[in-house]
Amino acid sequence: MKRRSLISIMFLVLALAACEKAGSSSKGSGELSQQDKDLFKFLPAGSTAVFGGNYMKLQKFMTSTLGKTTAEAMEKMGPGMTEWAGCFTELKDLKLAGSANVKGKGLDLRMIFTGMKIADVAKCADRAKYKYTIDPDSKFISVTVPPPANEQGYVVAASGALYMRQSMEISAVPVITPTSRVDLEGDLKAAASANVLSDTKMLALIAKADRSRTIWFAGSGAGTPAADKLGELFGGFDLDNGFSIDVTFQLVDPALADKLEDGVKEIKKMSDQLPGNMKDAIESLKFNRSGDHVHFALKLDDKQLADLMKQASMFGGMH
Repeated sequence: MKRRSLISIMFLVLALAACEKAGSSSKGSGELSQQDKDLFKFLPAGSTAVFGGNYMKLQKFMTSTLGKTTAEAMEKMGPGMTEWAGCFTELKDLKLAGSANVKGKGLDLRMIFTGMKIADVAKCADRAKYKYTIDPDSKFISVTVPPPANEQGYVVAASGALYMRQSMEISAVPVITPTSRVDLEGDLKAAASANVLSDTKMLALIAKADRSRTIWFAGSGAGTPAADKLGELFGGFDLDNGFSIDVTFQLVDPALADKLEDGVKEIKKMSDQLPGNMKDAIESLKFNRSGDHVHFALKLDDKQLADLMKQASMFGGMH
C-alpha cells in the first residue's frame, strides 16, 4: 500500500476517535455530584447527548499548538471570534453543562453556566467589539455575533446560572434561529418538570463517562439519522499538553464493527511505513472491542501534535 493511502487510513481512524466525541475513560465517574445536578436540572430530558466541562483546563489549551490552530479557525468564522472565545477561558470558576438534540437535519444545543454573570458576557462582547443589549432588570443579554449565529441570548436562571440555546439546521451553510428571552425562559420552565435528572437512561450513560476530563460526553444515536449504526456513546477528552481522547461507542451493525476492527489491525501492522510521529500516533492508539462496543484511546503530547499536523498538511490529510 502506498504511503499516501496509509496516511489517509490513519487519519480516518483518528477522525473516528475524535469526531465521535463519545469519549469514555475506561473508568466512569458514577453518579452526578450535587454541583453537577444543580446544572443538569436546567437541561431537558430526552436529549440525544449531554456534556460537561471545566473552562479552567482550557486556559493552557489556548497557548498550545491545537489551541492556536483552533483560534486561527475561529477568526475565519468572523472578526472578534478569537477574542470572544478566549475571554471566557479567563473566568477561573466557569463550569458548564450542555445538551444536544438531533432531529433530522436539525440540531438543538443548550448550555447552562456557573461562574459567569451578565457583566462577564458584556465584558467579553466589549473585547470582541460586538454590540449587545441588556434588559433593564439585568436578567437577559443579547449579543450580536458574526453569522451564522447573528444574535446570541443569555438569560439568568433562578439559581443565578446563565442559560443559552442555539437551534440550527445542519447544512453547508448552517441556519441558526435566534432565541429571545421568552424562548429561553420557556425552556427553563419546561425543564423544571422534565430534565436530565429524570432521564434514567441518560443518567446511566453519564455514570460511565470520566467526568474529570476537560470535556466529557454521554449520549445515544437512537432517534437520529445514525440510529441504524450508532448506539450508546460516552467518554471525554483532555487538552492539556497536547490532546488525548478516550471514547467508547456501540455499533449497531456487527459488520461495521468487524470492518473497523480489521482496519485498525491493518494500520497497526503497517505503522513502520509511516513517517516520523505518524508512526508514534498509530502506536499510541489503543483499540479494543467487546461485543458491539468499541473503545478507542489516543494521547499525543504538544510536540507530537505539532509535528503530526505539519506532516498531515504536507499530504493534504488535514486542513
